[in-house]
Formats: sequence, structure tokens, C-alpha cells
Amino acid sequence: MTYTDRSNIARRSHRRRAALGLSAVTLVSVACSGGHKKAAPPTTTSTVSTTTVAPTTSTTTVPPTYPLTGMAATNKAQKNSPAVVIKIDNVDQARPQTGLEFADVVYEAEVEGGLTRLAAVYQSNYPSDVGPVRSGRLTDEGVADDLAHPVLVFAGTNAIFYPILQAQPVTLVTQTNHPEAFNRVGNNAPHNLFSSVATLASKSTTHNPPPPLFTYMKAGQQLAGAGMTPAASVSMSWPAASATWNYDAATKRWNRLQNGTPDMLTDGVQVTATNVVVYFCNYISSGTASGEGVPDAEIPEGILTGSGGVWVFSGGRLVKGNWSRPSLTSVATYKDTAGHPISLAPGNTWVELAVNGTTPAVTP
Repeated sequence: MTYTDRSNIARRSHRRRAALGLSAVTLVSVACSGGHKKAAPPTTTSTVSTTTVAPTTSTTTVPPTYPLTGMAATNKAQKNSPAVVIKIDNVDQARPQTGLEFADVVYEAEVEGGLTRLAAVYQSNYPSDVGPVRSGRLTDEGVADDLAHPVLVFAGTNAIFYPILQAQPVTLVTQTNHPEAFNRVGNNAPHNLFSSVATLASKSTTHNPPPPLFTYMKAGQQLAGAGMTPAASVSMSWPAASATWNYDAATKRWNRLQNGTPDMLTDGVQVTATNVVVYFCNYISSGTASGEGVPDAEIPEGILTGSGGVWVFSGGRLVKGNWSRPSLTSVATYKDTAGHPISLAPGNTWVELAVNGTTPAVTP
């Protein structure tokens, strides 16, 4: 694959930290009692029995949860493990893919030729086999930088993109710097490179767990917000790809179709999600490439900072609102049109990085 630089593209590198303070208030109550003494010819002695009742404190223990799903954390060591972001091929020649059902969050972004590529984020599970792994893009900055120094994995990129991605707050693991972490399966190159998430995670230089990317509803709650409407399906498209999510009330999950057919994995499981977030963003061109059979194609870069529209699908419902993210290392916030936070159902989430100005088709 050959590339041409677009040197007039300004790079974005904003970092900001936030601190939270805690305060405690102690309430003290004091009780007083008094009386009088009355004289009587006979001397009478009385005994007063006093029972002191210790104050009771009711403490509700919140069970630990995995940060990227909000699900109960059954493995403490895994809960504190780093996130691993893996670029997954998504063209027809690369499907069915392996291991996507174990990802906590999956991002789908446009790449050259109007096709899409996936960035699968693993934290609560480290499956032994995932792929096929493909090359990195500059959209990966926005996907990885808010995960507290994750492991970012891809199989090559061009000489322009590599130093930019290397400079991010990530541990970079590629087929070049860690060839022992990858293996080829079959002869369908370049769509046949696979790896183990546990092996990739072992390359982390910080081993930090990620912060939550979303807020989650409590058990029994349903998606709510200003203008909430029912939604049975949502479909969106890019110039050379499409995705549809159909809600299954029996499983309370969204079933994915790609290019009009069920999106099946190598183990025969269809891709599903508890939540689907359509994140509308601007795309710019970060260069041109000859690849995937498309000569001199523009390489889109999704801009995931600033603000924009968001559609959140969960439990057969839709809430429209806005996202806001001041810097690459900041976690995006999601609010409905009344300015109230939007919370997701505990479970896995797919984030569709839709092109600003497009309108997904929703069936109530």
C-alpha cells in the first residue's frame, strides 16, 4: 500500500486532567435529661435501669464492575487490567472475524474507499484468538487516548501515521516491533493475521485499568431521556458499506447485519450488542492511499473531539442528544436534548462513527 502525505493537516494534541474533591459532614446530636427530688418521711430507694443503644449504620455495598461494560466484576485481577485496542479488518474478504463477541466496546469508522474498519476494545475478557488484525489509522488517536494508556495494536501503518500514533499515551504493539505476538492462519493474506489478547496485554508498560467510557443504568432501569422514542432497528451506511441493528426483545440485544446479511463470526455466533451509540463526527482527509483495490483513495480521519450529535439505542429505545469531548485524553459525555446525562444498560457497546450530515434510518 502506498501513501501520500497531506502536510497541511494540523494535528490535534490536547491534554487535560480533572480532579475530584470529596467532603464529609459529621452530624452530632446531644440529649439531656433532668428531674427533681421530693422529700418523704420514709426513705425510699429506687433503681433506674438505663439501656444504651448503639447507633446503627446502614452501608450499601456497591459490587465492583468492569469499567467498560458496567457488568459485575467476577475477576478482580481482570477488573484492574489494561484495555487492549485492536484494529480489526472489516472488508468482505476478511469476514467472518474472530473474537469480536468478547470485546467490551467496538468502534466502526470509515476508511479509504468508503469501507469501514473496526477498533475492538478488550478489558473484561482477554480471548486467546482475535483477528484479522489490520493497519492503523489516525482515527485511532480518538479511540485509544482516553483509556489510561492502553495497548494499541495494529499490523503496520504508513511512515506518516506511525510517529503520530507512537506519540500517543499508549503502548504500541505492531507486527513490526512484536512479531512474536502474531501468527498467520491460512493463505488469505493480508486478511489472515491473528493474535491473543492476553499476549498483547502482557506488553503493557503501565498496566492501568481504563476509566468508564459511559455511565450505566441500575438493574431494572430502561433507557430514558428527553424525546425518547421506541426503536426496533437502525440502519446506516458509508459509501461502500452498510450496517443494520435489529432489536431482539427476547434477548434484549441488538443483532447486527453487514451489507444486508447477518454479521456472523467464525464460531457461528452473530454479532450482537447491548447498546448501539451512533456518534456523529466530522471526517477530514489525512492523505491518500492505494489499497483494497482502490487507487489514490482519500484516507478519512474521524475527529472525535469537540462536540456533536449522538443517538443512543438500548432496550428497543432511542434517545437523541449530544456528545462533548474537550480533548483526546478526556472521556466523552453524553446528554439528551434537555441537558441530562444519558446512561446505558450494562453490557457491551458498539460505537458507530457516522459521518456528520448523514441520517440513519430508524424503524419504530
